[in-house]
Amino acid sequence: MTGTLDSTPPDDPRPDAGPDAGPDAGPSRPASKPDRAAAARLLADLAAHGSGVGLAAGGDAPMPAPLVPLEQMALARGRVHELTGPARRTLAAAAAGVAQAEGPVLWLRPGWRAEGLCPQGLAALMPDPGALIVANCARAPDLLWGMEEALRAGCVALVVSEITEMPDLRQVRRLHLAAADGVMRNRLAGRVQPAPLGLLLAHETADARIAGVESRWALHPLPPRPPAPFETLRPGDDGVRWRLDRQLMRGAPPKDWEVRFERPRIADRDGQAPDGQAPDGQGVALLA
Repeated sequence: MTGTLDSTPPDDPRPDAGPDAGPDAGPSRPASKPDRAAAARLLADLAAHGSGVGLAAGGDAPMPAPLVPLEQMALARGRVHELTGPARRTLAAAAAGVAQAEGPVLWLRPGWRAEGLCPQGLAALMPDPGALIVANCARAPDLLWGMEEALRAGCVALVVSEITEMPDLRQVRRLHLAAADGVMRNRLAGRVQPAPLGLLLAHETADARIAGVESRWALHPLPPRPPAPFETLRPGDDGVRWRLDRQLMRGAPPKDWEVRFERPRIADRDGQAPDGQAPDGQGVALLA
C-alpha cells in the first residue's frame, strides 16, 4: 500500500506545521485530556520497565516487552531509535516483519527519489509485504511530521522514516513524547497492542549521529562465507553474513555481532519446500 503524505492540508493556515515548526505548531490536540495521574503512572512504568515486562497503569495488562528483530537487538516501546549503516533498510525491514504481528507498519520515504522499496527484498524479511503502508512524503519536514502524528495516534506498531535532514534534540524529544503518548492512549483505552515505536534511518555516510535517540544500531554486509569441505548449508542459508553494531544503548556498552537472517523456502504445489532449494527473490536488496 502506497500513498503521498503532505503535512499541509488545504484548509490549514499554517503551511509549515510540523515537528520543526515550534511547540505550538501542527494539528491541534483533542479537547479531552487523559487522566493526569494515570498518565504519570504509565510514564513511570515505561521508564522502570522499558526493557522488560511490567504492569499496566491502572490495569492488569502487562507492559509490552521490547521489539526483538534479532536475538541481539531489543527496541524499547514508546521510544525512537536510530538505524544507520549501508544495510539499515534491511534491519528496518526485519523489525517491520516482527512488528506486523502486532499491528500496521508505516514506512515514510522521500517522494522525490526515483527508487522505491523492492517487494522481493521485503518478502525475504517480512511475512506480508503487501500489508506494509508506504507513504511518499512531498517535503523533508513531512518525514518527521508524519512520524510524529502516526506515533501519537497509537494506531501503528512501528513507524520507519527515511530522513534526509538530521533532526535536532528538540525534534527528537517531540518524537519520544509522541510515541509515549501513543502507548498511553492505547493503555488507557484498555489495549496493550500496538505499542508504537519509531525508527529513524540516517544516511550511511553521515558522520553526525542523531542526538537524543534511545538506541543506535548499524548493519553492515560481510563477504559470504564459503562452505567448508564436505559442509552442506541448511536450506535457505546462502552464506550471507552481516555485522550488527550496537553503537548506543542506555545501560549497555557498544558491541558487535555476526548475524544471519533466516530466509523462507520455496513451497511447491503441495506446500512443501524441496530439500536444499532456496527461495526465489530471497535477496535483501530493498531498493528498486
